[in-house]
Amino acid sequence: MDQKPQWRFRKMRPGEINVDPIEGEFFTTEAIGSITDALVRESIQNSLDAAQGDGPITVSFSFSAGPGRGSDPQAVIKAYLETLSPHLEARHSGLPQIPSAAENLDHILIEDYGTRGLQGDIRQYDDLDDDVKKNDFYYFWRNIGRTRKEATDLGRWGLGKTVFQAASRINAFFGLTVRRDDGRTFLMGQSVLKIHKTGNTRYAPYGACA
Repeated sequence: MDQKPQWRFRKMRPGEINVDPIEGEFFTTEAIGSITDALVRESIQNSLDAAQGDGPITVSFSFSAGPGRGSDPQAVIKAYLETLSPHLEARHSGLPQIPSAAENLDHILIEDYGTRGLQGDIRQYDDLDDDVKKNDFYYFWRNIGRTRKEATDLGRWGLGKTVFQAASRINAFFGLTVRRDDGRTFLMGQSVLKIHKTGNTRYAPYGACA
């Protein structure tokens, strides 16, 4: 049986500085436009920057009110969101309203074709050495507001991907990548809340699912 995805938030230590994320506000200003405009624009920019060659790039957007024909919504929620739910339900999570378990599992699916996928060493956790290689996987999943994209790349501030969680009612998203260089497939998730408590444990805002 495949292992269920597990959501993990870092436990905070006494005395450390409390900082709630503000990058979501980047997509609420009048200069940026609506969240819909930002979602489409940033998605396409990411795909263009990841072009695998001179061929065409296709980006598709689809909307669904459920997990798919023949799937049990509650089983899908249990499999993919069970370990995230306590953090969403925390009093200070920052979510204005949590979807009820009885609601449809509404979601947006964004797919691109003709791209190289998120390539790079999946074990990399820092980039402070001089000989660090290009690693799209690391910069997408383990950095916010930090990037090594070149000045000619469209999305080079490391903030574009935050539109995915900003467009979500639970401030979370999943990403599935199929890599051109090694053919490997990886599914990850990210959630951006505020500093919160479950029980007596205080957690940092950023959660990851693998």
